[in-house]
Amino acid sequence: MDLKKLFISLIIITMLTGCSVTDLKDSEFKNKEVYNYLEKNYSIVDVESDNFEDVNIIDTENKRVFLTGEKHGNKGNMKLREKFLKYFKKETDFKYYLCELSYSMGYFLNKYLETGDTEILDNIYKPLKGTYAWNKDNYNHWKMLYEYNKKLPKESKIKVVGIDIEHQPSNALRCIYDVLPKEEPKEEISEMINEFKAIMSQEKKVNHEGLKDFSKRLKKDIEENKKEYKEYLEDDLFIFNLVNNNILYRYEAYGNDNFNSFRDEKIYENFEKIYNNNPDEKYFGQWGIGHIYQREQKDVKWMATLMNDSKELKDKIVSIVYSYDDCKYMSKNNGSYEVKVIDNFDHKLDLIKDFTLFRLDGENSPFNDELIWPYSYSIEKKGVTTDYFQYLVVIKGLDATEPLD
Repeated sequence: MDLKKLFISLIIITMLTGCSVTDLKDSEFKNKEVYNYLEKNYSIVDVESDNFEDVNIIDTENKRVFLTGEKHGNKGNMKLREKFLKYFKKETDFKYYLCELSYSMGYFLNKYLETGDTEILDNIYKPLKGTYAWNKDNYNHWKMLYEYNKKLPKESKIKVVGIDIEHQPSNALRCIYDVLPKEEPKEEISEMINEFKAIMSQEKKVNHEGLKDFSKRLKKDIEENKKEYKEYLEDDLFIFNLVNNNILYRYEAYGNDNFNSFRDEKIYENFEKIYNNNPDEKYFGQWGIGHIYQREQKDVKWMATLMNDSKELKDKIVSIVYSYDDCKYMSKNNGSYEVKVIDNFDHKLDLIKDFTLFRLDGENSPFNDELIWPYSYSIEKKGVTTDYFQYLVVIKGLDATEPLD
């Protein structure tokens, strides 16, 4: 079968899965238009090379936030993440690495990046067992970043910023404890601080409900005694307060029927706090794919949707989504892991290699005019493709990540 016929098969398959590909009566013309565009706007990415000619079809001009989106658990994800991290660093000199992590974990990762002390890394990873982050590629990524960061000038070193809600309370508590001064607090706040120290020493034992109650009371105490907390913690009050709030968001999110909406709203609020202090900086991060959609989807205003809705970042975000052709991924299963198949890009195009990057928002792109959805699942027809994302990488034949165990 020649390439043109294969691409026509792509369109037919997509129509059968419920995605709106074309409203034109002359579908043959439309197929040809889409194919001709893609043929002129793609690149085969060599993830092992630090030559970036293969990804320079990405337009970085006047952009401030660069986001890549994955389905967790595939080996190709980290290969692309590291390729794009180095590319965007070279092209934009971004400073802040926006990660799908809590602020507390980012806090300790920065300590690791400053020291290379793997004990710090091991300690923050212990609570991650049972999550997608508990894999060898993810763990080793930070070792790579440590070596990479060492070579950068001091003013250009990358700083990790976790803006997710809290998922591992033990890391959050250790972070709060780490910023406490050695000096004793003033009497007005000593009761709460001493109770917290008792929790950390396990003199006072708390379960999840107990921690939730303590965090609520701590939040109230901070609001009522902000001057005393500021004098005690100085600039670290920002960390202390944000991390405690993230603990509360965790409990609210996990009991919420609208988990994704609530979570991404809080992620964006955390981002705003960082961005407002650093409005001239640039940001890069790799997230689960939904978070980087720049248009509301499934009734969720995702992180990137909220960013793009803001006056400061409107049209200044790049979203690059990953799709998987005949791949496998590490799936969670009641605290353990198993390997499953992922094949959400089942369009048999001959030009697809291990990693194939498509630019979707170029000149005369049909993806700018209607919703041509690249995935094998359908979505509600709203807007056009590039409202959601501007680039697509197809990962072909890559295996699952391996758990740390």
